[in-house]
Amino acid sequence: MSELTLIIDNWGHDELKQYLMSLNGILDVEIKNDEQLYIYLKYDSSLTSPKIIKMEILYFLDVRKFPCLYSFDKHPKSNTSDYTIIRDDLCCEYCYMGAIEDLFEIEGIEKVESNFYEDYLHKKYDEREKIKINIKYNPNFISTEEMKQIELKLNI
Repeated sequence: MSELTLIIDNWGHDELKQYLMSLNGILDVEIKNDEQLYIYLKYDSSLTSPKIIKMEILYFLDVRKFPCLYSFDKHPKSNTSDYTIIRDDLCCEYCYMGAIEDLFEIEGIEKVESNFYEDYLHKKYDEREKIKINIKYNPNFISTEEMKQIELKLNI
């Protein structure tokens, strides 16, 4: 049994749990709707994958045309290494979420979270802290040098 947590910039989730539970391989779903949509799933990794689950959620919510992922956790069973991206400023919320979705698609990147939503969007420009994007990755799939290259390619 595998687990996945997604934090999505969306508030409409009527019937999402029922829909996800009807999918092949989904074993349990927990959804919380605060300022973002928090989705936690248990699934059978021999029947589905995080990419397919994310795609199903985005199609159901009808938000596949623009990035909307704030953070994710693939709940790895192996040890991970840490990598932090620090930015003084970001282009925009759209670019931030696009970068998080790009990171989600990379094999070996297991968890991404940041202070973007809490510390960045809700403060005046001159009171904002640096953006810190914390990445946990599997060092058996990705090296530190590759993480540096991934950071350079991100559009943030």
